[in-house]
Amino acid sequence: MTFNPDSVLSSRRRFLATGAAAFSAFSLLGADDAAAEDVGRPARDPYKHKNRRAELPKWDGKTSSESTNDSFRMFRGNLTHSFYGAGKLPDKPKLLWKFRMADFTTLKHGKRWTWQGTGWTGQTLKYGNYVFVGSTGGHFHCFEAATGKLVWYYAANRSFKGSPCLYKNRIYVPNIDNVLRCIDAATGEIVWQWRGPKDMDSSPRIVDGMLVVGGEDGSVKAFDPENGKELWRKRFGVGVGEKLGSGGIESSIAVKDGVGYFGHLDGHVRALRLKDQQLLWATKIGGDTDASPMIHDGRLFIGSQSGRDSFRCLDVATGKILWTAAINGGIWSSAAHLDGRIYVGGNNHNMYCLDEKTGKTLWAYRAGAPIWASPAVVDGKVLFGCYDEYFRMLDAKSGTLLWQHDIGGRSHSGICAMDGKIWVGSGIGWYYCFG
Repeated sequence: MTFNPDSVLSSRRRFLATGAAAFSAFSLLGADDAAAEDVGRPARDPYKHKNRRAELPKWDGKTSSESTNDSFRMFRGNLTHSFYGAGKLPDKPKLLWKFRMADFTTLKHGKRWTWQGTGWTGQTLKYGNYVFVGSTGGHFHCFEAATGKLVWYYAANRSFKGSPCLYKNRIYVPNIDNVLRCIDAATGEIVWQWRGPKDMDSSPRIVDGMLVVGGEDGSVKAFDPENGKELWRKRFGVGVGEKLGSGGIESSIAVKDGVGYFGHLDGHVRALRLKDQQLLWATKIGGDTDASPMIHDGRLFIGSQSGRDSFRCLDVATGKILWTAAINGGIWSSAAHLDGRIYVGGNNHNMYCLDEKTGKTLWAYRAGAPIWASPAVVDGKVLFGCYDEYFRMLDAKSGTLLWQHDIGGRSHSGICAMDGKIWVGSGIGWYYCFG
């Protein structure tokens, strides 16, 4: 389908209701829809592959899911969402391998829909010699990082759309079948699973040995990652959205000094002290806020889906708005930080570089379509996909285009950049490794 910029509205849910098929992967069916329609299931054995064991390194003793310089373990890298990869990247990466993920075709409101590739946020993890990624086709994959050979896969009941995290050689990943799963990273076998009332685009993270995650039920939940026991739940309501959507907390929780920070459908950013679930502050920044906050130097940076002045900087201690950037059209992208600069993609087709202290635009690179992907800033380079067919790399200082690759369609998923390689999925079924 030809991209029509006028069809991109400030609300993701209203946008989906227009029926723009090119962006259909964002309106995925949860269990609530299943009762009303014959939605089918992802293929149980699409690859005709016999799973084998991944030979993983011994866990390093960390009590969190934070990444290291040689392993990428969670969406946005660490608990403050300020780590995006490590090492040197080639100036002109080459395609090293690609893998065609299985599709998931079903009926949605009487129409045939096909989910392909990786979703929003769809982060790739890297651990040892392997990369791990879920697909909207309903499968979670482990690949050999260097070769792209499939090691194991797990077939769920619906689409993997959000991002996983890794802790003690286990993977924790949500699915729109409303189930949070713990998967053995070596074998792909289920260790435990927890079923909730709504799906979770919000990505789990481990904080001091406790799993914390949001969800479209509007609550922050904590679990024992060893056995899946729910420890506590703090409800903030679902919020008022539009069909076809769920609501609540699609934002992934950033954590600093024992406090969790997150956006909500109701347009508020909240600070929740995790040890006693005390709400410290709530600040209205606009409309639906699916983007995840990034924290640096006592400040919190986040965008909302409101039409004008969509990006804000808040005082992390008080929630006071320190500045607002003149970015129009809404933001689904989560911001990155490097050397006093903030990088974030806009629904208005621009990748922005902002001054950290003032919000002043230092440069803006215009792509061919909305940018919902969260940029990875590694080795002085800004990596991102968008709703056109190109995956791009810019110079972080100047915004100059250094390289782009035609991947055939949109990409809005989390990027893993390590060991001189880049792993990223697309929304048209293909998964890529560049280096």
